[in-house]
Amino acid sequence: MIKKDIFNGKIKERLKVSANDRLYRFMLSDKMIRGAIVNCTLMINEMRANHNLGNIETLVLGQAYIASSLLIATLKEKDRISMNIQCSGPIKGLDVESNIFGEVRGFLKNPDFSNEISQKKINLSSFFGAGFLKITKYLENAKTPYSSQIILEYGDIAQDLANYFLQSEQTPTAFILSVYFDGNQEVKGGGGIFLQAMPKADKNIVLNAEKILEQIKSLGKTFALGVNPKEFVMEKFKTCKPVFMKNQRVEFFCRCSKARMYSHLKNLPLKDIQDILKKDIFPLEIKCHNCNSLYTFIKPDIENLLV
Repeated sequence: MIKKDIFNGKIKERLKVSANDRLYRFMLSDKMIRGAIVNCTLMINEMRANHNLGNIETLVLGQAYIASSLLIATLKEKDRISMNIQCSGPIKGLDVESNIFGEVRGFLKNPDFSNEISQKKINLSSFFGAGFLKITKYLENAKTPYSSQIILEYGDIAQDLANYFLQSEQTPTAFILSVYFDGNQEVKGGGGIFLQAMPKADKNIVLNAEKILEQIKSLGKTFALGVNPKEFVMEKFKTCKPVFMKNQRVEFFCRCSKARMYSHLKNLPLKDIQDILKKDIFPLEIKCHNCNSLYTFIKPDIENLLV
């Protein structure tokens, strides 16, 4: 992966900021509800820089990255999970995925559908239109991935994802996905919360947790003010007696590399390699759609494929 440097070479500053990007797992009300809270502020800023996104694009893909980060809390061992949206609106769709190591990557199918956003509340449903949301789980010990999809009903990632869990897994679930922009349209805070009722959870306890969740305003702004995610949960859900489990880092990260791209070129049919050389359009550029990293190959690189 080629990650754009948004810190101008200030390594210590990046390390300090990256320490805040973490996912915290917790249980509420004697294990009747499981949850997770995540701060993704750096992740969203690095995602925005690599994909060269405008403000609304950053908001939409940022929400998807937050959701993907929260879904890590549902994984075990070396599992990974992907979320795919296909829709008729200007966005056209998106693909994001995450793994148990906290690595998140993904892209918008139309990364240039708009350039402006105001700080006023925006109804994003018109950007999605009609479509489908699909979740695919790649479980370590499973022979094939498991996929399930639903129709988009809200044009809102948080609501549609909650609806997915209700329809596909019959599990009451709620999400908050929040990206906060300052007056200069810079992302100053981003994060989310995930709550899910466990089997046989008391309905009144679940309703109480939902009411608390509904009272939470801009979580992104909260993180921009420097509030610690763990302390936030302890304060907001204190009546539910939160018990924290493990926490982990989360990061915008893709395992692509020039070597991997070259191996893909090696697998091309001989005729395709010969056509590339015949057209003589060098340097040859290959872009990773997941992270927008650009890899270049010169003519001798391609000629060596014939050796």
